[in-house]
Amino acid sequence: MTRRALFRLWREVRGQNLTEYALLVAVLALALVSASQTLGCTVGCVFEQAADSIEKARGKIPPGQQKKCTKKCT
Repeated sequence: MTRRALFRLWREVRGQNLTEYALLVAVLALALVSASQTLGCTVGCVFEQAADSIEKARGKIPPGQQKKCTKKCT
């Protein structure tokens, strides 16, 4: 490529907006996936705790013993 062609490519800005929007969408998608995994893990622990409370109330868990959430939410 000639020097003139390289200079013209350097100054070209027509495709810049599309690239910025694509990067923004990719970052937002990663953030949403991460947030949904964390939220899902937390909700799972809440349901486990509710089930444990019900088992405890029905007498299926001996007094003094508690179950803890088996998931490792980060």
